Amino acid sequence: MLRPQFQVRRMGQRYDRAQVDALVDRIIATAERRSVGPEVTVADLRQAAFGTPFLGPGYAVEEVDNFLTEAERWLPGVPDTPRTSTPAVPGGRPTPRFGLVRLREGYAVDEVDDFVDRVMATVNGLPVSRPVTADEVRGAQFRPVRLTEGYDIVQVDAFLDEAESWLR
Repeated sequence: MLRPQFQVRRMGQRYDRAQVDALVDRIIATAERRSVGPEVTVADLRQAAFGTPFLGPGYAVEEVDNFLTEAERWLPGVPDTPRTSTPAVPGGRPTPRFGLVRLREGYAVDEVDDFVDRVMATVNGLPVSRPVTADEVRGAQFRPVRLTEGYDIVQVDAFLDEAESWLR
């Protein structure tokens, strides 16, 4: 496995290079099934936190976060699952699954899940206390979260665009 090359920044959002390098070394050893200490788990990746250098360079936050999300698939015993689940009803549209982000801004998971459940019930003709309209989908806003798990904003927004077209 090749070691990732992260962009080095002197300003803006950045992570401590030594802390990131140490975790990357453990990820690579785990993926290659080499014993250099405790294996990295998906939980370790999701809970990873790095300091920010006070002065001096650090790795680009977005690149490191994207690497950690991708690295989850490389760990032993982690199935390579598709990003969508099976339809809630035969012939219905599948319920989407969104990638999680940890250290960059994302949408609050509970709010998105509740709204998507209503959207999918409406689209698939299932009973729902308050069916969703295309206008409601267009105006949907979710609480942004940072430093906790949230859904990838780009993926959620793309789903909302598609769901709005279903309801038109």
